Amino acid sequence: MRAFLAIGLPDEIKVYLGKISGHIGKYVEGVKWVNREGQHITLKFLGEIEEKAVWGIKEALSFIGMKYRPFKASLGSIDGFPDKKRTRVIVIRLENGVDKICDIYNDIENSVGTLGFEKEDRPFTPHITLGRRKTPAPLLEKACIETERLFFDVDSIVLFKSTLRPDGAVYTPLWKMEFKGGL
Repeated sequence: MRAFLAIGLPDEIKVYLGKISGHIGKYVEGVKWVNREGQHITLKFLGEIEEKAVWGIKEALSFIGMKYRPFKASLGSIDGFPDKKRTRVIVIRLENGVDKICDIYNDIENSVGTLGFEKEDRPFTPHITLGRRKTPAPLLEKACIETERLFFDVDSIVLFKSTLRPDGAVYTPLWKMEFKGGL
């Protein structure tokens, strides 16, 4: 099964992101938009894993739940990856909480590396994917409205199973690890 580790988002943030995607969609063509249920902050794409690995991954990461306590993060600005001139992925960057999310990411990278998962080559940028294009194109400034700096709680990480379907991926949570620590 395909799997990834992520931070889930509250419904009110997902509703707001749907409005932002709707605005951008007026100015940008050829985008496959992420549906509301699929919005999250990816921490680590694991790729194909065997079902028996699910609990080994949780065990390897169990210290994260005991290390971190819930914290606030906030939405930042609209951006494009790899950049706004050649955008393939339209995202919302995060503003507050970025350092803590990067610390969690680094802990995950180091821990799952011991299980044989390769470390990511690219630098990690906490973000929420809104949509993807097959062909890179500029992300027009009029599509990049000022976003509200909405805050939300980050209180857990989730291992999701990703099932690819013609109408978009379906993400099923396999386990959730709540933050109960002191950092």
